[in-house]
Amino acid sequence: MKNLLLTAVLVFFTASTIYSQKRLIAFSSDATKNDKQQIFVMNEDGDDVKQVSFLDLDCYSPKFQPKTNKILFSATNRISDYLYMIDLDDTSTFRFPTFIDGGLDPQFSADGTMLMYRSEKDLNNAIYIMDMATGETFPISDGSLATHAEFSHDGQKIVYSSSAEQNFDLVVLNLTDTTDDAQTVIVSTKDAEIYGTYSPDDKKIAFSSFDINYKGTLKMCDASGKNVKVISNSGSSYNPKWSPDGKYLAYVSDKAGKFQIYVVKSDGSSVRQLTSEAGNVIEYDWSSDGNKIVFDSQGEGTSSVWIIDVDKGTKQNLTGSKANNITPSFKP
Repeated sequence: MKNLLLTAVLVFFTASTIYSQKRLIAFSSDATKNDKQQIFVMNEDGDDVKQVSFLDLDCYSPKFQPKTNKILFSATNRISDYLYMIDLDDTSTFRFPTFIDGGLDPQFSADGTMLMYRSEKDLNNAIYIMDMATGETFPISDGSLATHAEFSHDGQKIVYSSSAEQNFDLVVLNLTDTTDDAQTVIVSTKDAEIYGTYSPDDKKIAFSSFDINYKGTLKMCDASGKNVKVISNSGSSYNPKWSPDGKYLAYVSDKAGKFQIYVVKSDGSSVRQLTSEAGNVIEYDWSSDGNKIVFDSQGEGTSSVWIIDVDKGTKQNLTGSKANNITPSFKP
């Protein structure tokens, strides 16, 4: 198959080369000359803010490729979605070729060698994997509606939600298994099982189970799907993310009215509310040491990026609130 990376369209832009000894955060902001959402980077203390994308498209959801200085992000013209990559070392950016158009919810494997994304290019939500070295792309879902896929930390499995049956089931795909038994439904109920995510040791999976009224109940199970345990059934809880050290599981819930971040110990005990923002908290990310969380607080017309110490509860507004600052992520 033609090498996608070699056929990518290169677009060079002028920007300062970014060097920093501090932990980097990428985010999307419309504090730009063309009022488009663009990708910015800054240090974790909010200093050294730099715009790094300069496209005539709205850009959002940046994610660092592990072990590199490259940032993957989505861009849209409100009709089509595209995937772009920025290299912070040589200030270049490229767009993935046209047949990857519609790449949604992109994410890397832990070692950065594989990229997974969702696409509607075949008039069906399907999940694809790209080998970052060769550019080879192949589907992992079987033509049924599929969403919210995530790699295991060892890169050998993928957990995702599939509607091959009546509802969204939680499915695990073993990438090392070449037989017809590679895919296994591990959780199937009358509800929709979505947002599956592996614990750092790949022994547990947290997920949300949505009822017909779209009320999400946060649950946890063994990697095999056994021993399902309810973590939170107050309000609607979703988007669970494990801390890299495995100490905590974070999630978003509206149990107190607005959507806020909550954390619970890895065994499901000691739930506590971490944020109490005036706006809804939508997107967040853990620091690599598990000590901090960066998040956006979305109000009416403007949003801010904040950072909070998980144990101390101290927080800092990194961007102010005069622009739409959203979808932050740490460099691993």
